[in-house]
Parts: sequence; C-alpha cells; structure tokens
Amino acid sequence: MFAFNHHPTAIGVVDGLTVAFASFQVSWRKWLPVVGLVFACTFVTYSLVTRLDFSALYHTDATGKAVWNSDALSKLPGPVTARLVDAIASAMAGWFFCATAIAGLRKEAATLSSAIESGILSLFAGLLVVVTGLFVSTVLLMAAFAVGAIIPPLGLLLLVLILVAAIPVAVYFLVRLAFTTLAIFDGFGPIGGLQESWRLSEGSVSRMCGWGTLAVVVTIAVTLGGWLILEPFSSPWPLAIAEGVAAGLSVAGSGFVTFLLAVLYESERARREPDLYPVEAWPGYGPEPDEPYEPGPYPARPYIPGPYTAGPYAGDPYPADPAAMPGWVAPGPAPAWPAAPYAGPGPYPPDPTAMAGPAPAWAANPAQPAALGPAGPGPDPDPMGNSDETEPTQQPPNATPPPEAPAP
Repeated sequence: MFAFNHHPTAIGVVDGLTVAFASFQVSWRKWLPVVGLVFACTFVTYSLVTRLDFSALYHTDATGKAVWNSDALSKLPGPVTARLVDAIASAMAGWFFCATAIAGLRKEAATLSSAIESGILSLFAGLLVVVTGLFVSTVLLMAAFAVGAIIPPLGLLLLVLILVAAIPVAVYFLVRLAFTTLAIFDGFGPIGGLQESWRLSEGSVSRMCGWGTLAVVVTIAVTLGGWLILEPFSSPWPLAIAEGVAAGLSVAGSGFVTFLLAVLYESERARREPDLYPVEAWPGYGPEPDEPYEPGPYPARPYIPGPYTAGPYAGDPYPADPAAMPGWVAPGPAPAWPAAPYAGPGPYPPDPTAMAGPAPAWAANPAQPAALGPAGPGPDPDPMGNSDETEPTQQPPNATPPPEAPAP
C-alpha cells in the first residue's frame, strides 16, 4: 500500500507527506467505515446527553465571588460519560489506523483481533512510561524539598532548575519513544516496543522533531476545523450531529498523522538495517544524510571512480585497486609491431602473424628487420652445394647476411 517515491533512507518531510497522503487516499475503503462508526457512536451519545456548560455549574454572588451551584455535581456525569465514550471510540479507531499502516508497510492484511491485542499492549507501554515519569518527578521534587529544608536558597535553586528542565527533558523522551505504538503493532511487546523506538530514534531527534512539527500543524488544523463545526450549534440535535462530524474529522486527521509517522518509522528502520531493502544506502548515509537520493532506478552497488573493465559486478563492489580486477590492462599505447617488408600497396594487417604465406626470413630476429632492405634476399637455391656454378650473391653494403638454413 505504501509506495515510496525515494529510497526510504533518503525520504524527506515533503516526500513523506506525499507518500502518507497517497497511501491514506488509496486505503479509504479500510478507514472510512471506522470514521463512520466513530461518528455514529458520538452522535448517539450526544443525542442522549447535553454538552457540558461550565457556566451552569457556578454563579456569582453579591460580593462578586464565584460559587458552585448546589446541583453542579448532578450535571457532570452525563457530559463526562459522553467524553469518555468519545475518547474510547477515538482510541480504538487509532489502533485500527496503526494496524492498517503497519499492514500497508508489510503488504499484509490487518485484522481486528490483532489490532485490539496490540492496542492493549500499547496501553501497558504508555502506562509504564507515565508511571516511570511520575516516579522520577516525585523523587526529584522530594530531593529539592529536602535540600530546601536544610539550605533554603540551594533547595529553591534546585527546584527552579527541575521545573525549567522538565519541559525539554519531557519533549526529548517523548520524541525518543514516539515509535513505541508502531513498533508494538509491528510485532514487539511493550518493553520491546520501547527499546525499538529508542533504537530507531538514536541520532535522529532533530529529524523527528521536524516531522513532529508537521504532525502538530496537521493536528491543530483538524482541531480548528472541528471547533468551527461545533461553534454555530446550540440545540441538542444539531449539536449531536456537529459533535459526530467533529469526532469523525478528528479521527481521520489523527489517522493521517499515523500514516505520516509510519513513513518516518520505516525510513528509520531502513537507515538502521540497510538489508531490509534491495537498494543499499549510499556510503556515508547515516541519521543525517548529506544529500538525498535521486529518483531511481539505482545501481546494485555504488561505484568508485573509473576506469573499469567489463562489468558491472552484480552484488559485489568494485575493488579499490583497479589492477586487482581480473582482466585488467594497464593504460598506455598499444605495443608497436615491427614494420614488415611488404611489397605493393597497403593496407596491411597490424599483426605479422596474420599474413598469409610462409613467415619472412627476418621473423627469427625481429629486432633488425630494417637491415634486410625493402625486399630482402631470397632463399639459397642450392643449400647442399651440388651446383657446379657459383653465382655471387648481391647484397647491399653494411647488410647483415641472412642466416644459413639448417642442415637436413
């Protein structure tokens, strides 16, 4: 279902937004019934109860002080129950979106039972994070108060430092654990999901903050749209419809954010485990790549500067030393063959061994072919010395006589 327009290791925020929107649009048949179910549940709930009006819970007395009404507590259960049902329905819809996103990455089918099981495990992981955070915060505050009881200025300073550092530290840990739910839906347990999120986010906090900023912008836009829908309505029935539409819009927006985080989740997995995809990451690519991938297709391996022999080698990198490659020929001019005493017009073959006929007499000593002259001497007509007539051999001056033929 997810079709990456770049290699996952090099996908950027804009590309991630495009991929998430395309995947969200293609899978509308899967998530639209869930949005409709949330709308129906919210509509029925708010048809039975009215929206919580905080101005009806208190009044201002003659002195100008706000005083709780006597029936304030009796007005709370209905609206609170409606909000609780709305939150449960939205959470279960979020589980289904997570299961759909992971199934789209793995090219598998999402099932309701696996979505519910993974959702419950993600609740345990979230509860573990909350409990751990509260425990650490309580210990630090108690330590600050204990120090303040002994040395008040130092205790006050420690308390201020804790309060100032609380927000950035909390944001850092939330970013590092942002992949926990997706990891759990990908097959990890609660503890394993936390560990996997911490592993994938290592060295990528700034990148995840950029993507998280985009997710926050989308969430704010969806929330603003829901508020604009709810604002004009006041009577019960139109209010119930508006609440249902706003809840459905909120769930659809959160589902799109889930798809966006799923793209980032798979990108970080590809960076940590290059073997997950057939195209390996370019050398030097890490959590912060120097440059993005160009549109594919890509070679099987990166190439070093040439020259190369015939290739490419599938699955193996080119050796760093070209001379180590089989069949390597050192660059340089081709070896020159000695000039042959050809007669007649050319062209002639560059290799003397390619000439037809018997080998020339100078072949035994190719280093001195020019000494034979333009045509060279012919063979001895009487090598055995049986001829009665002796004909002197004409040779040019300073010429080396041809070698004698071997005796039979």
